[in-house]
Amino acid sequence: MKLKFLAGAGPAEYVISGAVINGIDVSPFTEGAQFVGDDQTRAAGIFDMSWREGELHVVLAQPTQTTGIPWCARDAGWIDADAYDPLARYVTATNPQALALLDSVQAEYWRDPETGAWTVRPIEVQEQGSAA
Repeated sequence: MKLKFLAGAGPAEYVISGAVINGIDVSPFTEGAQFVGDDQTRAAGIFDMSWREGELHVVLAQPTQTTGIPWCARDAGWIDADAYDPLARYVTATNPQALALLDSVQAEYWRDPETGAWTVRPIEVQEQGSAA
């Protein structure tokens, strides 16, 4: 099974065990089926499923807390479900200003330990005292 994460409302972490994602068994979703989400799949953070080249692909959400900064899936795209790390960042900011700050090391990606939501935050620069 392959996973892809989009920025959006979703759980801070997923529990993935075989074909079960956050308590939802996705194995009944067979090749050729059409995914129709419901309250249970939305609550579990499952937003789409499809079959590609004989393998199930599932779209999940990773929360972000930065308002006004658009996000998208990271370049890595699809990952193996076995490689999922609940503390990893699978989304990236796309706002040019945020990207410029990240590139110039004036900001960093940060995950809120309470909500699991990712944001871009400024790095505090400590001024060095002048020598006497």
